[in-house]
Amino acid sequence: MSEESSSGSLIAAILLGVATFGIFVIELLLPTGGLLAILCVGTAIASVVLGFLYDPTVGMLLLAMYAVAAPFMLMIGLRVASKSPLGRRLVLSAEIPARTGAAPAPAPTLPAVGDVGEAITPLRPAGFARINGRRMDATAEGDLIDAGTAIEVVSVRDGQVRVRPRREARPATV
Repeated sequence: MSEESSSGSLIAAILLGVATFGIFVIELLLPTGGLLAILCVGTAIASVVLGFLYDPTVGMLLLAMYAVAAPFMLMIGLRVASKSPLGRRLVLSAEIPARTGAAPAPAPTLPAVGDVGEAITPLRPAGFARINGRRMDATAEGDLIDAGTAIEVVSVRDGQVRVRPRREARPATV
C-alpha cells in the first residue's frame, strides 16, 4: 500500500469514529426506531476495518476504544433518553409516593366468601364477573356458567376468586 492511501485510511478511520459518536448523539435526540443505531454500528465496524488496513495496532486500539466506550455510551444514552419527553412516554417509571407527595393507591379489596354478583362473560372456567359493583376475574367452581347468571363467591385464595351459580333462597318449610 502506498503512503498516501495508507494515511488516507487512517484519516477515514478517525472520521468514521467521529461520525459514529455523532450518529449516536443524533439517535438520542431523534429516535428513529434503531435505524441510526444500525448505521452507528456500521460506521464503527468500518472505522475498525480501516484502522486495521492502516496498521494492526491502530485497528486494535480502535477496537478496544469502542469496546470500552460502548457500555458507557449505552448507559448515558438510556439515561438521557428516559428524561426526554418521548422517553418519559416510552419508559415506565416506578415513582415512590413518598417522594412525589401523592397518596399511595389503595390495594384492591377482594370479595368475601358468600358475596353475590353476576357473570359478565361466560365462565368456562375463567372469565369476568361483577361482584360488589366491581369487575374482576373469576373462575367457575364447576362447569360452564353462562353470562348473566347470578353467582356467589365460594372461595378466595391467592387473589383468585372462585364462584358458582347462586342457589335461590328457598322458603322454610314447617
